[in-house]
Amino acid sequence: MNEIRVLIDAERTRMLGVLEELDNEQWNAPSLCAGWRVRDVVVHLLMPYQLTVPRFLGNMAAAGFKFDKMADRWARRDGRPNGHIVDALRQTAHGRFRIPGAQPEAPLCHLVIHAQDIYRPLGVDHIIDKQSANIVLDQLTSPQARRALKPGLLDGLAFTANDSGWNYGTGAAVIGSASALVTTLAGRPAAIHELSGSGTAQVRRRLLTASS
Repeated sequence: MNEIRVLIDAERTRMLGVLEELDNEQWNAPSLCAGWRVRDVVVHLLMPYQLTVPRFLGNMAAAGFKFDKMADRWARRDGRPNGHIVDALRQTAHGRFRIPGAQPEAPLCHLVIHAQDIYRPLGVDHIIDKQSANIVLDQLTSPQARRALKPGLLDGLAFTANDSGWNYGTGAAVIGSASALVTTLAGRPAAIHELSGSGTAQVRRRLLTASS
């Protein structure tokens, strides 16, 4: 657990450094999360720390118990200045990730995946620490996570991260950086062009079909 916390702290520190350098135009630039600006993604990162269970249930009820709708409202309706959002992210170092049943790795996965949603469209260096990347990739391909993946995305494919030594599955090869695989397995088509191997066309087809 202490090891995970160290990795989370490192990823948070890196993101804070990026956010502190952004101008207002960059804060309002589109992210890889459909319909969300960069600032919406950062606000979303705060949600597990700032929503108590009663507030979570209240917000869920207001959204018809549809989590995606609730999360979208939370992100879009936040009116805090950018600097206050950065300060709130900094304070998560002292907070608790309040997702019922979440694994210890969940805060790291949440941060790493959404960091890609921010860094990539802004042209920020998006290489992921190898240890963090492998933990996130293991989580994305775990039985618990498969329910959230695009249907059939992993079937009959062998994924390899060529910069972190991570492998998963058997079948047609899909090879790329850990960053590209994290982005792809999280359901974002933006990094498919960075992948190679005989299974890449299947990944593209499955992702784009699921997104249409």
